[in-house]
Amino acid sequence: MSLALGFDLSTQQLKIVSCYQDLSLHSKYSIDFDEFKDIYGIHKGVLSNRDTGEVVTPVKLFVHALQTLLDRMHNDGFPFDCVTSISGSCQQHGTIFCTRQFDTLLSNLNPASDTWHSDLSNAFSYENASNWQDRSTGEELAVFEKALGSAEKLCKITGSKAHFRFSGPQMRRRAKEGGVHWEETAHISLISNFLDSILSGKVRGVEIGEACGTNLFDIEQNDWNDELLSLILMKNSNVDGVPLGEQQEASLKARQLLKTLVEPDDYSTIAPYLAKRYGFKRDCKVWPITGDNLATIMSLPLKHDDLLVSMGTSTTVLLLTKNYLPSVNYHLFKHPVVRDIYMGMLCYSNGALAREEIRDEINDKYKTVKWDKFNEILDTRKSPDREVGIYFPLGEIIPNVKPCKRIFKYSAAKGLVEVDREVELDDQVKLIIESQALSNRLRVAPLLTDVETVKEKSVTRDIESARKIVGDSVTIDHVAYTFADIIKRPNSVYYAGGSSQNASILKIYNDILGPKHGGYKVEVGDACALGGCFRAIYGYNDSISFQDWLESKFDFHRHTSPIERDETHAISTWASYLDKVAILTLAEQQLDC
Repeated sequence: MSLALGFDLSTQQLKIVSCYQDLSLHSKYSIDFDEFKDIYGIHKGVLSNRDTGEVVTPVKLFVHALQTLLDRMHNDGFPFDCVTSISGSCQQHGTIFCTRQFDTLLSNLNPASDTWHSDLSNAFSYENASNWQDRSTGEELAVFEKALGSAEKLCKITGSKAHFRFSGPQMRRRAKEGGVHWEETAHISLISNFLDSILSGKVRGVEIGEACGTNLFDIEQNDWNDELLSLILMKNSNVDGVPLGEQQEASLKARQLLKTLVEPDDYSTIAPYLAKRYGFKRDCKVWPITGDNLATIMSLPLKHDDLLVSMGTSTTVLLLTKNYLPSVNYHLFKHPVVRDIYMGMLCYSNGALAREEIRDEINDKYKTVKWDKFNEILDTRKSPDREVGIYFPLGEIIPNVKPCKRIFKYSAAKGLVEVDREVELDDQVKLIIESQALSNRLRVAPLLTDVETVKEKSVTRDIESARKIVGDSVTIDHVAYTFADIIKRPNSVYYAGGSSQNASILKIYNDILGPKHGGYKVEVGDACALGGCFRAIYGYNDSISFQDWLESKFDFHRHTSPIERDETHAISTWASYLDKVAILTLAEQQLDC
């Protein structure tokens, strides 16, 4: 028997999943961090300071939880000697600051000790790791964008504009504070490569996909950006006023702090103390640990031009693309394994909350409960012709605008006008679902490589109708695209999250996105841990791509359910929404930032 382990070190818990070589599940274990709340004072895995916006997690908690869970697995009789490979994921962006003693303390860790978290106390220059929920780096965000001239230029290099949760601004904030803790810092780790280091028994560098979440990594050059690295040490010539030579020295020192980047084929072997305590074989491979969203895309057989739509409280769209087209309104990361593929990530604030507001109004009107009446209307109501809705009960990220609820209508005679009458509530059932799916469709289209749809004779009339609305150039989030950029279709779309259980919502969403090879409801639990586990089983293989390998082994019947649609009319249904896509681009230009 040969097993692989997939770790998922998230905000509130640690999960470990084991799988056989055929990807079938062997077992899974988990531990909630709040089990240790009396020791570390945490709540839901973190310590929060409302006054400063700082959100952190004690570093020793990660080690404490890891040893505790492995001990429980050992006591349960888990066959560690059968594990041949390990990988996994962690919460993204979090930073851990280590002393010069980190490597030595790791290599000398006593397998018989029950208190590794205490044994490593002197390994950390700061006792807490930053958490992705942290919002204490406002000043640092402005500095990062100023260093390169604008948010757009920073995004062009790193795949994202400056964000609160990103690692680089967190590092600069620590440097600005200075003091003895900063002076003791000899190595800066992300949470992901910290776990990699603990599992390997030696300091490991940042995995390349995770590096994209730092605002420090030049994606196209596949290396740290020296100008941005200098910001960590407060030695950037543009914003800190230091001579260029001093900036270059700072960049070199920052590289030493972060260590060498870890490529997809760079594995280590299990730490000696883990082998002796639990019975791992010494040649058990530890493949690079990545971030949670990146691991999620490895839990499914996604190929380029495929989407994963997570329909939860917020909406997140993950897609695989060969096109590097960065935007300040979404993120691009390198794929952890496939070298010529990027992962796009679109994060919307308004998801289930906006849908539920209209549902609640429908239930008040008809004296009904749950989703039954909403779904009935959605299934039978005709879509309002050439009308689009904007439903943002919360300030939205994509596009970056204030909360609002507005409805627009387009006609050839009047152009775009805002509807000032009270729109019938039943019509809004259709409009709310359409608005969210149309926004997803509009923004993913330029990242796709589809060149076939525009040639389909059956959609020519709809294409020309939409072109008359917007012309040959389309502006999306202040970026100009050609009309051809917005009429591309994804290959396959996978849907997950709470609302993916609603067949009526899913049908409209799938009709609008119009995947060429169909849509699928995903029924994969523990996706981050599983993605890590699948990555560990694959390892690295030049003879077959990770995507082809996973597709050949993945149990579609067990883990996905195809969304029913009339295949003969799928492309014409997709094309029927082209007018609304065009109208949405005009409507969004009327919104307040």
